[in-house]
Amino acid sequence: MSDPYRGGQPYNPHWQGGSPPGQWQRPPQTQWQPPAHHGGGYGGYDHVPAGGLPLAPIVRRAGARLMDNALVAVFGFALVLPIAWGVIGLDAPGSDTRTEGGVWNWPIIITLFVVLAVLPFLYEAVQLALWGHTLGKRMLGMSVVRDDGEPMTMTQAVWRAAVNNIGYQLGLFLFLILAVKVWEYFAYGLLLVSIGMVMAYLWAIWDEPLHQAVHDRFAQTVVVDDRVDPEDDQYDAP
Repeated sequence: MSDPYRGGQPYNPHWQGGSPPGQWQRPPQTQWQPPAHHGGGYGGYDHVPAGGLPLAPIVRRAGARLMDNALVAVFGFALVLPIAWGVIGLDAPGSDTRTEGGVWNWPIIITLFVVLAVLPFLYEAVQLALWGHTLGKRMLGMSVVRDDGEPMTMTQAVWRAAVNNIGYQLGLFLFLILAVKVWEYFAYGLLLVSIGMVMAYLWAIWDEPLHQAVHDRFAQTVVVDDRVDPEDDQYDAP
């Protein structure tokens, strides 16, 4: 027979009270404490449910994109164009510009692709991999994280930058080359690709619930507002 008041130990009719024998003593019970929150990632968003992320406003995201594009374009042309002019010999005797009799020659097309696609890719991939934001996003208080709130991996950062820059530009330059070198009516394809590029960015306006652009969808990332406390429930979603 066991005594429930002594932790299920066998009943001892000779026990006179006081502290029970050692084998009857139970280990002390401690009250459960919730784990402490450790802010992770680029703004402390780790393990935050997707619906609870403080999403960056669309207008501010567009402003950061314009700032980054303008910065890369200015420094890109300042860096690449003189090199192309001196090394390739643009508009020099015997150059493609003079032999082909037009502006859209291979040196010009390659130079534009480097400035508008390759340099922006390197600019964005390096910054996202290291800090989770570009210069434009940092100035406007935004970061890019995984769609579950945790920091991006290096692979995600490179993949997002590749889709956002080289992926979008490949179709554009493909139809540009076809329109210049093959048939001028391929310029209509150039127009369609340009509209598609714009729509890839505008997708973030009506995308639910995380307002992801097409490149965010591919990379499984989301743009968050660093000016909002991730634990604050009172924030304005875009």
